[in-house]
Amino acid sequence: MLVEACLTVSDYGRFICDIAVIVGAGRYLRASLGAHESAWNEAVADIGPVSAAIAVLYVLQLNEDDVSSGSLRIKNADGYFRALVRMVKAGKINLEVELLAMRRRRMS
Repeated sequence: MLVEACLTVSDYGRFICDIAVIVGAGRYLRASLGAHESAWNEAVADIGPVSAAIAVLYVLQLNEDDVSSGSLRIKNADGYFRALVRMVKAGKINLEVELLAMRRRRMS
């Protein structure tokens, strides 16, 4: 589901086959958001490494979609990532539901 929803995961250059690769992709691609390593470390501490990685990939795809559409709604991808992590931690956003919606939009 992650690969179908977030095509930017291909920027990692490795086949996404297990949780360790997802975490590695998130850790590596967080720099593409302009997010400092401390943002990654805080996300891992707050929501865990898997959710932190998925959050990175989700925001990266949202940003890519935003730029491609020309709408440019996301002004600061790092800030968006940090805000998303806070919302996930607070239970306001469910990453699985968001990925399903993203995947559904991509497939239609």
